[in-house]
Amino acid sequence: MNLKSLLSRYTLDQLREAIRLRSTYGRTKALEEKRTALLKQVAKIDRKLAKLNGDNGAATTTSRPGKRGRKKGYKLSAATRRKMSEAAKRRYAGKEKAEVPSTGKRKRKSMSAETRTKMAAAAKARWAKVRGTGETKPEA
Repeated sequence: MNLKSLLSRYTLDQLREAIRLRSTYGRTKALEEKRTALLKQVAKIDRKLAKLNGDNGAATTTSRPGKRGRKKGYKLSAATRRKMSEAAKRRYAGKEKAEVPSTGKRKRKSMSAETRTKMAAAAKARWAKVRGTGETKPEA
């Protein structure tokens, strides 16, 4: 397939739009690369400032968006972690008692004799209809 037949598939407006988008994409990509480089420089300067202020140089102010997990430089003391653990244990202490009995079977609600009789009569009527023997009157 040659270039002429390939280009003939599109209108002039579509080709112009494609050229415009291509040039926009190139500029956008260049700007994003420049932004990334500048962010790296800012992080480097932040680390140097932190060292001058007596910290260990870990970047605590910058973080990547969407990154999971704990923030760098954010640590809990052992006492705080212990308090949090104890609070969680207190919060969930009574949960296992409220769960389903250990037998695994649910208690069923008992039906009255009248309801069982009605259900049996309805079932007999359905089966009679299926077998074609005619309808039976429900006992009530």
